[in-house]
Amino acid sequence: MRAMTSMGYASLTSEQVKRVQRCEEELGVTILAYAKPVYAKLSENDLKRIQDLEKDLGLSLVAYEV
Repeated sequence: MRAMTSMGYASLTSEQVKRVQRCEEELGVTILAYAKPVYAKLSENDLKRIQDLEKDLGLSLVAYEV
C-alpha cells in the first residue's frame, strides 16, 4: 500500500507570521497555514473511478499532484 501524502505547512515570512498571530489574537483561534495544493488533472475515466470510490466509502475525496 502506498503511503498517504499530506499537504505541507506554508513557509511564511516574519511579517506574514506576525499578521497571522495578530489575527489569531483578535479572533481567539489557532490558525494553521498550509501550502496551496495543486489539484490533479484527471481524465474522465479517472474522475469516474474516484467518484465511484467516494460513493462506496461514503467520503469526499480530493486528488492532488504529488
